[in-house]
Amino acid sequence: MSPVLVTGATGFMGRHLVSRLLADGRAVRVLERRPSDAFDGLAVERVTGDVTQPETLAAACAGAESVFNLAGVLSYDAKDEARLQAVNVDGLQSLLSAARQAGSGRVVQVSSVAAVGYTDDPARPQNEDSAFPEGAWRNRYARTKRLGEQVVERAVAEGQDVVMVCPGFLLGPGDVNRINTFVVEEYLRGFLRTTVTGGISSVDVRDVADGLLAAERRGVSGRRYILTSEDGNLSHSEFFALAGDVDGKRRRTVNLPPALLIAGARFGRTLRLPVPLSPEEIEAACHWWFVTPARAREELGFRPRPVREAMEATVKYLRDRGLRRR
Repeated sequence: MSPVLVTGATGFMGRHLVSRLLADGRAVRVLERRPSDAFDGLAVERVTGDVTQPETLAAACAGAESVFNLAGVLSYDAKDEARLQAVNVDGLQSLLSAARQAGSGRVVQVSSVAAVGYTDDPARPQNEDSAFPEGAWRNRYARTKRLGEQVVERAVAEGQDVVMVCPGFLLGPGDVNRINTFVVEEYLRGFLRTTVTGGISSVDVRDVADGLLAAERRGVSGRRYILTSEDGNLSHSEFFALAGDVDGKRRRTVNLPPALLIAGARFGRTLRLPVPLSPEEIEAACHWWFVTPARAREELGFRPRPVREAMEATVKYLRDRGLRRR
């Protein structure tokens, strides 16, 4: 049986995808930067390497039935700009080249709703064909994910079979590295008490794993599919109120001007004080990252659970592990 290659397999989404593939009886090969215990006891073939190390990708892609590229850097900070470019853009280019040379099958590229961009009107969410806002190019993460999509578009134009998926903000159990769900955790700890005007679109990570498999089976090469919950578009105030309701206790939050919060975050960093969000994260939050999963629903049969169920799973996971600082 030919293996399925998964990059970024040790992350939040990657662990769920690998579990789903194994449950479906698929042979799985993972590309990991360093040995870990993520797959101990599982029938997983492990290859040490990195998408930023082209010399490791030929062995990883050899004989692969399909490739799921989950490798990515999520950051908004200037200090991470070089790595954002190296992984989200250049690393993707290297992986696509290796997959093409190895004769691998379909590549499913995990992009982000950040690459779709934000809307100025929360009543009109973005879709796969919406124009990318000019202001979104200033967001380092959104910019590199968008540039990665342009890499995919060129590969498809040259005949490679690649489908793109754009997941919303991930909720659910298993965020071992606390990359996504740390904001819920900071709120539950009572440390995150301020919000700004804006919002995000959320989805359960387990549903995204289902969506990735649906994209592999039914997606149209060259198309993007937004994977988020139907009711996932929530303002920040609504998002945290939902977390509080699920936990049984709402924490009082105050909506403040972005300039004030950004200045406070910068001052806190200067003094090396613990701040829940960086200035760049606050700036990104001041937009409506609202999207619709209509295309994925119609073409992939994507049916995510309600966002409340995703939040319930998130809170339970965090409580079971004990709340920790970021």
